Amino acid sequence: MTTAVEAPDTADLEQLIALIACGRTRPGKTKACDRCAKRGRALLEFAALGTIDALAAAICRSEVRRSCAPCVEKALEIISVYNEGAQ
Repeated sequence: MTTAVEAPDTADLEQLIALIACGRTRPGKTKACDRCAKRGRALLEFAALGTIDALAAAICRSEVRRSCAPCVEKALEIISVYNEGAQ
């Protein structure tokens, strides 16, 4: 007999990741904008892969070849937060 294991609730982690991508450094900011909140799940999946470049590109959404430095920093922070949550 196989026992089903419930997937962990990732809603809080998605919200935190969306907030980091949105720029939580602004004083008093506690919630991501609607645009970033909608991308929370996709950003979580990129964080799970640990691919900094892909995550930074998803955050930056720029048309240029490389992501900007602030988005790379956000990607690094998101992956760190994801790894802490996975433990």
